Amino acid sequence: MESRPAVRRDEGARPARGLLSVLDGTSAMHLLVAAHDLYPDSGSGGTGRYVYETARRLLDRGHRVSVVTRRRGDAPPRGTVDGIDVYRYDVDVAGERGDRVLRQLPGALRRVADAVTEANRRALVDHVSFQGPVTSLFVDRCVDDSVPRSATFHSPWPTEYRIRAREESDVSNPRRELNARARAAVERYVLGQADHVVTLSDYMREQYRRVYDAPAPASVVPGGVDVERFDPAVDDRYDVEGDPALLTVRRLSPRMGHDLLIDAFARVADDHPGAHLHVAGDGPLRRDLERRAADRGVADRTTFHGYVPDADLPGAYAAADLFVLPTTQLEGFGLATLEALAAGTPVVATPVGGTTEVLDGLDDAVPADPLAREATPPALADRLDSWLDLPDEKLRAAGGASRTHACRNFTWKSTVDSLERFYESRLRE
Repeated sequence: MESRPAVRRDEGARPARGLLSVLDGTSAMHLLVAAHDLYPDSGSGGTGRYVYETARRLLDRGHRVSVVTRRRGDAPPRGTVDGIDVYRYDVDVAGERGDRVLRQLPGALRRVADAVTEANRRALVDHVSFQGPVTSLFVDRCVDDSVPRSATFHSPWPTEYRIRAREESDVSNPRRELNARARAAVERYVLGQADHVVTLSDYMREQYRRVYDAPAPASVVPGGVDVERFDPAVDDRYDVEGDPALLTVRRLSPRMGHDLLIDAFARVADDHPGAHLHVAGDGPLRRDLERRAADRGVADRTTFHGYVPDADLPGAYAAADLFVLPTTQLEGFGLATLEALAAGTPVVATPVGGTTEVLDGLDDAVPADPLAREATPPALADRLDSWLDLPDEKLRAAGGASRTHACRNFTWKSTVDSLERFYESRLRE
């Protein structure tokens, strides 16, 4: 690649450390985050939530955090989100038209360079955190080589794309394969620029090693959940039908396993006539899934709620009797699983990816195993059956144990404690 248009540190004019540490004498740092998306921008996903939750807690500890991210919806190009400095740029990488993306790149790179310059002017950047391949590529090209870099590897970008493309059509498409290879090249380059990689699970660390041959050392720092916000005692519970009420919360897209869940629910529905399945989330598979529920004879006992506003999620989790995570592929961690556990709602899940790590140890504290033996409709139905047969008092006790598990092992405080130590260790090297 050609040399990057780096923003150079002027050592003669300013100190080598961020201004915050000079002014107050602390070890405060300025973290620049290159993010795929950022909560609460429209369409933001789990990565955007992770960036937001960790960034605002680092701010609470006296650090400065600047985020460069793609602009979504009507979000302003420049602003703040709960004290986080946010710089947004326009680029569309979702489609198949590679020529259109290429035409956007020069303008996007200029806007990112301007953002990095402004962030550096406010306080010199001490560390760059890559949280998404495209934005990270741009930011890397605009930051001085001397600034330490780390990458949080949430999921292999080309693998996710191939899964989605196969669901859309099983016909071989050279353009799609070229698209996947381009994504792999971008992500490989970004990971190669990092001094160290962070993953949220051992599973995703192995994916990083398998897909990219581990160009940098990797550490596992699990994600967290806001245990004060997701609480069984939440005042405003969502209105859910069913006794018991089953809930799943995720985008209706390939690999999420909604088809598997509907098939499993159809297998147990007759034995549990009061049970009702609630599907929260929207996406390209909604019509197919609605037809599937009708074909399986459970349309009248399955409610598709569509997009549920973030403010309503704590009440939705708390109102459900059982949360189901039916992932079939590539579950990197599962923030929704933690949200359900913190809300005091027992979880039943397929044994895919990082889910097994999130639920590890919980089987000793609840009356039935939370994990299906495999990601198939019969196996998930068997596991649902074992939970739906439990009396109410055992379900309530399992809810209490679920919350205890989340509070002991997966708070955002513990996540940010680890991240703060990690960033500080990189600065000392």
